[in-house]
Amino acid sequence: MSETKPKFGPEHYPAGTIIIREGDEPDKFYIITRGIVKVLHQPPDGLEEVIDELGPGDYFGEVGMVRRSRRMASVRAHTDVDVMAMDYQTFTNWMTSAPEVAEEIDAVIEERLLNASEMPEPLTEDKASLTAKSLAKGKTEETAEETAVHHHKGDVIIRQGDPADMFYVIIEGFVTISYNRSDGTQQTVGHLTSGDYFGEIGLLDGSPRIATVTALTDVKLLSFDRDTFKNWMHKSPGSQDDLRREATRRRKDTGMLSTPPKEG
Repeated sequence: MSETKPKFGPEHYPAGTIIIREGDEPDKFYIITRGIVKVLHQPPDGLEEVIDELGPGDYFGEVGMVRRSRRMASVRAHTDVDVMAMDYQTFTNWMTSAPEVAEEIDAVIEERLLNASEMPEPLTEDKASLTAKSLAKGKTEETAEETAVHHHKGDVIIRQGDPADMFYVIIEGFVTISYNRSDGTQQTVGHLTSGDYFGEIGLLDGSPRIATVTALTDVKLLSFDRDTFKNWMHKSPGSQDDLRREATRRRKDTGMLSTPPKEG
């Protein structure tokens, strides 16, 4: 039996892979966490044209999700690419909880449509108010809390030893990861920026936070609560494996505390 696609989760595409194809119906919105993609116009009887190049922290697929129209361009992995893929319901929940993000998405859509050779036709009869803000207002169900969160430079986002309750993806800005050693000193073990994520270790293991994450600049984050994260893990065991591998790599690279032994 094939794995159920996650409502929100990591996906990997080798270089050369077409991630979305011009003319297809939309099913996901993507945030790039690693690698470079090329946005292409592929006319049936002509040479393909490179419209744009996107990298970590950039996103694509929003036009089709908002307008419910066929894909207006293809997106191909120029290098090996990692993304966070978000389905329609999660996307609309995000827009509802973050009106400032909805406004930003609408501005990007307007710019991309102006630069497009053809405007995609909506797949539904309702062509009024096709914006991210109106899409969010029209959603019918919210299954969990997804919120865009802003932190100022110097804010502690998660603190070592606290209970783990949220998973975060960085949309803009930089954060520092540090932890308190057994001798009482604090060690900086890394920095993360747009497209990176954190907070998965405690949610995967049921352990307290093993490190402190502090805003190095003003940052904008997409946060998902414990229930959303657990639901994602249940529906997508492959994504859970990916996150566990990343958590193991982070512990190895940074020398952070290991996971407490499980009971029983």
